Amino acid sequence: MRRAATLLQLPLFLAAQAIGSEDVNYDPDENYRPRNVTGLDYYYYPWIGSYYNGSAVFTISDVEPQDDRSDSEIEEEGELELCGQLRNITYTWSYPAILAITETEPEDERPKNTNPIDVSLFTSYSNFTQYFSDYMDSSNMQTRDVPFIFESIEMSRYSFPTSRDTKPDFNLTVAEDTGNELPFRVTGSSELEQNPLGTLQMNMSTCSRTEGWWGVVPISLDDDLDDVSGGTNPTVQLTFDDSSASFSIRSWIVANTLAEEDEETPRISARLTIEFLGRIDAARSDVLNEGTPVIWTPSMGFGNNSLSLDYESGALAAAGVNIRQIWSILGAVLAYIFI
Repeated sequence: MRRAATLLQLPLFLAAQAIGSEDVNYDPDENYRPRNVTGLDYYYYPWIGSYYNGSAVFTISDVEPQDDRSDSEIEEEGELELCGQLRNITYTWSYPAILAITETEPEDERPKNTNPIDVSLFTSYSNFTQYFSDYMDSSNMQTRDVPFIFESIEMSRYSFPTSRDTKPDFNLTVAEDTGNELPFRVTGSSELEQNPLGTLQMNMSTCSRTEGWWGVVPISLDDDLDDVSGGTNPTVQLTFDDSSASFSIRSWIVANTLAEEDEETPRISARLTIEFLGRIDAARSDVLNEGTPVIWTPSMGFGNNSLSLDYESGALAAAGVNIRQIWSILGAVLAYIFI
């Protein structure tokens, strides 16, 4: 009987290991998750919050020539005109994307971040399959796979804390709860002297070729570009609930071709719009509560949510595999006891 009791403890121990180990370093006062979820990429998912899978669509429109000549040169040589290939052009391209809407850090760590939530948008060349980092990995190779990142504030990760004096890049406001259980609605803008949006590249027609690479630089009103008509500082809009999210970024940009010296295409100014639509990644999200302020009940890394995650099939399939493994072990032990 002693041997039977000892052996019966084995599957219970293995079951506990399959559910997940305790993270002894977990601090409930932080906005980080426990670091006990096998298979979770902690570069993209370290914070408590909601995560959405979708695509980010980039659109260039309202293209105008960017004239760098002096007033006397313009008067002598005349106004610049766009070539036929760029006139009235609207160019669109897209990337797979993850939208992260997450808790902010404690006030004593980031006192200048007065936003109610943090918002991050990650894009990928490889659909997020090129690199992987668990919480022990400090290489952060994912940056090589990311053509564009948006962060409402420079985000901190376990191994890469940012300066506590960092101000938000975008000031965000959540609309007050109307009592109708509507999705959360968020607006925001940046008033920084320099546009905080990152640079990017696109492949669009030039005046001398059908396709050519362009370097794109978002601009702010403080850049003193008088010939950018209708320019405004960058703005964002966000709508989300526990099933889906839409997120848009609007900014003005200047762009020039990354071409040979004899390229005749002028530098241009244009409107840049980035629009994300996505569905909730339930396997990697915490429980989003109703009503304002925006609050989550942490679940990822607690109880059954600490099961191993599988990239293709998610946590539920991984849970099924673990349960089958437990029962197969239990069956083998019982057979050994009673045969």
